[in-house]
Amino acid sequence: MVDLGLFLAYPLLLIAALFALFGILWAILYPLMFLWAALFSSSNLDKRIANLAEREAATLTEFGKDPLSTLRGEYRPGAAESGLVYSSIVFGPSHWHLLITALGNIVGGRIDILHKVVAAARAEAQQRLREQALADGWDEVLNVRLDTAEMTPANRKKGIRAVEIFAYGTGVKYG
Repeated sequence: MVDLGLFLAYPLLLIAALFALFGILWAILYPLMFLWAALFSSSNLDKRIANLAEREAATLTEFGKDPLSTLRGEYRPGAAESGLVYSSIVFGPSHWHLLITALGNIVGGRIDILHKVVAAARAEAQQRLREQALADGWDEVLNVRLDTAEMTPANRKKGIRAVEIFAYGTGVKYG
């Protein structure tokens, strides 16, 4: 005959063992992940920016010029077709970037690492807009605008954890 108290204790022991295993793994892996971010997050961001520059150069070669315009320069009249073109990206700094930012906030001044992260996000959104225009067959994208939205998890009272950059404009095909 099985003791009822022991039968009910097994699930609790299993849950306790899983929590203990998670705690041990977290205690070992989190410092390793933090060290990894400290060593490689800046170089990873630099690689993303270099990859973006290559994609941008290829797209500009395909178009022959930059197809994005805010209508401040010259544009051709006589569009045969037009429509909405948009792209977006959600970009966030690593824990290492956030730590450097927190330390920079103590002293004050410019926070270059966040500027670099947001600039990379804007450039990526614009490049995705170029690629979308190319895929849709537009000759040019006029009146390009960038919207930025801060994204914070619901369980946080303050602090930005990611930024969404939304790029949009009017795609134009000339006749």
